[in-house]
Amino acid sequence: MGNSDIRDLPEVPQAGTLANRVYELALHSDFVDAEVCVRELGITREEAERTVRDLVDLRLLLSAHGCRATYVAVNPLSASLQLLAPYDEQLRSRQNELEQIRQQMHSLLPLYRANLPEEQSGPEIQRIDDLDTVRGVLGQLAEQCRTEVITSQPGGARDVGVLREAARRDREVLDRGVRMRTLYQHTARFDQPTREYVERISEGGAEVRTTTGGFQRAIVYDRSAAVIPLADNSRGALLVRDPDLVHFVAEAFEGSWDTADPFRPTYDRDEIRLVSDTLNRSLLRMLANGHDDKAIARRLGISPRTCQRRISELMHELGARTRLHAGVLIHQRGLLDEPVPATAG
Repeated sequence: MGNSDIRDLPEVPQAGTLANRVYELALHSDFVDAEVCVRELGITREEAERTVRDLVDLRLLLSAHGCRATYVAVNPLSASLQLLAPYDEQLRSRQNELEQIRQQMHSLLPLYRANLPEEQSGPEIQRIDDLDTVRGVLGQLAEQCRTEVITSQPGGARDVGVLREAARRDREVLDRGVRMRTLYQHTARFDQPTREYVERISEGGAEVRTTTGGFQRAIVYDRSAAVIPLADNSRGALLVRDPDLVHFVAEAFEGSWDTADPFRPTYDRDEIRLVSDTLNRSLLRMLANGHDDKAIARRLGISPRTCQRRISELMHELGARTRLHAGVLIHQRGLLDEPVPATAG
């Protein structure tokens, strides 16, 4: 099939579409052609010819009795095998090529390590504005790491693609005996892809905890290099090698780590309820202190919409007319001194 791209294929018939109607007609008829489609479906000949042609390209219609203008319906399973076989072969070929390149690149690691200088050269603070460059730096630092990686990841659930890339990189680091600790916000416990990621790296020896309080995103390698986000560019980062600054970032992590709770990837109803209670109490505290929705959502690692919903439900439970009224009721009833119901969780 040459350099055919699967994106060039016609759309697979969906319920209610013209292609679906033509295919259904073929299933209930001895055969179909443009004339039958025009007569039975009330469409134009141009629409009929184009739709039949698309279904033939998808192998869902096959020429009947050797007549190129008359067609019968084909089982979708058989059609998919005929249609996708060449693409499967191309994909396997590309995967083999990628694996060969990966092995060739890895074969250079001994040479790279043997010639790695004892002291890293370069500026003590380096600004990186390109996401691909940031990923490259993270990969290099992970490869060079020998003793410890500590990571703080606020914001709740993470992107599935990012988790997949991180899992592969992290397992390689763990397999070398490097200690790895990761800190999330409690809301990460409610995201299934994040739980699966945590389960995978935990099997390799990583330690993961969660906490309610807000903290900054950072990764520290061997207490000698730290990567922190840029304030004005969400796709960039700051690579820090200054010993005092790296120490500051690491100590900030330790302060949050000591008060955080272990993240066990197995689902535990009582544990989830306790986490939800803690989140609600933090929400009540920030609501009583007059924080706006955006600030509360950022601190708790939830979306603004979820934050607004939680606040609305809690205000309803309190019987508060306004946010100011809610703050007064929270203090009057001493709700910050006792467990908060997890009904909004």
